[in-house]
Amino acid sequence: MTNYDRASVTVGVILVGIVLLLVLEVPSQTLQFTPLGTPLTLQITGTRIVSLLLVGLSCAGTEAIMRTHPLVRRQALRYTFPTWILPGLTTLALALFLPQSPSLFYWSMGLALGGAVLAWLILTHYQLIDRRAKHLATTQMGRSLVAYLLALVFFTSIYQTRLRSLVTATSTTVIAALISLSLLSDEEQPLRQTALYAGLIGLLLGETTWALNYWRANVLTVGVLLMLLFYVLLGITREHMRDRLDRRVLIEFLGVAALGMWIVIRFGPQ
Repeated sequence: MTNYDRASVTVGVILVGIVLLLVLEVPSQTLQFTPLGTPLTLQITGTRIVSLLLVGLSCAGTEAIMRTHPLVRRQALRYTFPTWILPGLTTLALALFLPQSPSLFYWSMGLALGGAVLAWLILTHYQLIDRRAKHLATTQMGRSLVAYLLALVFFTSIYQTRLRSLVTATSTTVIAALISLSLLSDEEQPLRQTALYAGLIGLLLGETTWALNYWRANVLTVGVLLMLLFYVLLGITREHMRDRLDRRVLIEFLGVAALGMWIVIRFGPQ
């Protein structure tokens, strides 16, 4: 059984699960907490429960494919869980947002495109285990593009909920840290150090979300601003890990951040 067959089976089962979300009715449950002295109500719907199960299936399928790589078999690569992140988040995005499609046509197109992206991500992570793979830079660039799009989707949707900062800031922290860990794991640094950098990026994004919750701006504007901050922080961290961070690089990233923020605030939806 080739890796293409394994990826096809994994993606096929996930897509079937997403299709079943349209016809199955899973009971929902309401959870109430009182964190920091303020009541908080969370609605645990059937869609969210099934979505988490599909995410677990995506991670398990990705891991099964990674374990077939010769470098993993020789234990040259000890940790493979960073490769689960982008396929898992892609699966989560498809399961959560496809049922909200305005028509069957958009739902079908999203399902087909999402399945293709999911399969491509799984196979791409397998290829990137070997740093001597062909078209390494181009493949990494394509994966980074998918990662930034996922960040934008999740940052926007999290802010759109208008929930308390305890929920939105924490969710943004987790998403930003996971995507950062996935991309920074390419730098061949110790996992503990990479996880520390990823956690700091996530913490900064979460604190920014906490502050932006007091600004009733357009959700897309806030999502783009968070994604721009994420891009700058990740780029600076990556250059630092490569020992190439100097004044010129720092000014370049800060200039991009300032220009991007001005464009978004000046011309973005209000």
